[in-house]
Amino acid sequence: MLSKKTKTKYTEKKKKSKDPKVTFMIFDKWCKRCGICIELCAQNVFTDDEDGYPRAVKPVECNLCGFCITRCPDFALRIIEGAGTNTTV
Repeated sequence: MLSKKTKTKYTEKKKKSKDPKVTFMIFDKWCKRCGICIELCAQNVFTDDEDGYPRAVKPVECNLCGFCITRCPDFALRIIEGAGTNTTV
C-alpha cells in the first residue's frame, strides 16, 4: 500500500509526462461546433479554436473516460490509444 506522499508524487510525475497516451482525431466536416466535448471533459483536454471547432490542447491529461466520444451527436471525434499527433480531418 502506497502512502499519500508517494501517490501524490506518482500522480504529479504522470501528469508532467510529455508523451500523450492517446491521439485525437476530429472530423471537422462532421462537427457542428456544439461544444459538448469541451464542456463534458473533466480533465479540460479540449478548447475551441478561432472557428469554434474543438482542439485537443492537453492530450497528456486524458484519462480515457470516453465521455467526449459517447456524447458527440455527430460522431466527429475519435480517440486512438498510443502516442502520436492529434489530427483533424
